[in-house]
Amino acid sequence: MSSEHNPADAAGAPLVEARGVRKAFGKREVLRGVGLSVARGETAVLFGPSGSGKTTFLRCLNVLERADAGTLRIGDETVDLRHASKAQVLSLRRKTAMVFQHYNLFLNLTALENVTEGLITARSVPRAEAVERAVEALRQVGMADRLEARPWQLSGGQQQRVGIARALAVNPELILFDEPTSALDPEKVGEILSLMRSVAKSGVTMIVVTHEMEFAYDAATRAVFIEGGEIVEQGEPRQVFGSPREERTRRFLSRFTSARRPEYFI
Repeated sequence: MSSEHNPADAAGAPLVEARGVRKAFGKREVLRGVGLSVARGETAVLFGPSGSGKTTFLRCLNVLERADAGTLRIGDETVDLRHASKAQVLSLRRKTAMVFQHYNLFLNLTALENVTEGLITARSVPRAEAVERAVEALRQVGMADRLEARPWQLSGGQQQRVGIARALAVNPELILFDEPTSALDPEKVGEILSLMRSVAKSGVTMIVVTHEMEFAYDAATRAVFIEGGEIVEQGEPRQVFGSPREERTRRFLSRFTSARRPEYFI
């Protein structure tokens, strides 16, 4: 199946549109011309086997990795991902936020300072406004009582809440989530997934890389299966999980439908 096929295209101009994204590390081609369109307010969940290119794709969208080819449009701005200037990269990053699997908090800063830091230094938000926005974002994620706590005083789940608050505080057009529960203890995974469901319901546009299939089924508006650096199949979660069209998708999902709640994806 072509990586450029995208059912969202029929719905009108999407908020986010990546085209022909390619990336190789040495001789290993990780992304093979991936294209993805995401409508405003949509939650697109990317899933697939380890090494399929999911995280690399996210990092190329935020120019944390420089793609070898491809374009990205957010709103009315289109950028060549390989040749983007520093000004273009900064402009893209002002429209996006990223939540990392390992939190990426500054260990010497409090929760409040971790959220205000990017607002003040990268976005030139006045300090008073930055604090106000940070306090509200931390309240949204249930961390209003831990404003002065440092990361080493917080559990993994609490640190990830701060990471999500940091993303929300910049009022991005798009939030990228890279395996946001993979570093958490199992009992904390559900808390973060519940929080992400709330964020999705608030209308924030999200692209989420995850291995949590039930979250993908419940919270996504579109499920996207990636394997071998290509988008193999995408569509509404009920269709992709319940009646996948591609054999590669069926083969990957069989491990979940046979081992965990076989009735879930019906």
